[in-house]
Amino acid sequence: MANKKTVVSKLCKKTRRVLIGSVRVNEGQHLHYFVTVKGSRPLFTLACEHKPHFDSKELGPSRQDYDIVWPRSSADAGGPDTYTFAMSFAGADKYTLRVELHDASHQRVDDGVIVDADYDGNPASILCNESFVVRT
Repeated sequence: MANKKTVVSKLCKKTRRVLIGSVRVNEGQHLHYFVTVKGSRPLFTLACEHKPHFDSKELGPSRQDYDIVWPRSSADAGGPDTYTFAMSFAGADKYTLRVELHDASHQRVDDGVIVDADYDGNPASILCNESFVVRT
């Protein structure tokens, strides 16, 4: 559901252009994460209820733009799972997160934008997160 609104939580300011509560990732599909960071030391992670899937430290040196393909095979078998993308504002002021559902050719499936939002940590919030359900 596209909601294009700003939400101020106790932790950060979220400006959501799109937030879909759940997505089905079928065989041959993957989620593509585009993360843009303003600040010198980004610190973020994607985890489900059972394990972490990736974090900024394992993606190499700090940079402004991250482009991460999350394959369907990374999911735990056996049903839907809640995934949380968590961000720290200790070394960054703002994050932009865009998550898209892609096919095997890396083309977006239909209007497959799952999340498109900005997260602002000024003044110095500690952290912020966004969650959605992934079905495989």
